[in-house]
Amino acid sequence: MNLIQDINKLKKLHQLINGGKTGSSKQLARQLQIDRTTLYILMDELATLNLKISYSRKHETFYYEKDEKI
Repeated sequence: MNLIQDINKLKKLHQLINGGKTGSSKQLARQLQIDRTTLYILMDELATLNLKISYSRKHETFYYEKDEKI
């Protein structure tokens, strides 16, 4: 991916996490049109911004541990 695509994917990932509608990692990767490895790389990028991401099995979605804005 190039820088612009990376930024756009990060923005989309952030929106989906904020919306609480990510589904599983497989579903989320499919929504972003990337593989799961790339998904976790993007999540690591968000983690470098001190955005702590967790997964709720009950709600089947990724979420921020705190209310986060970027």
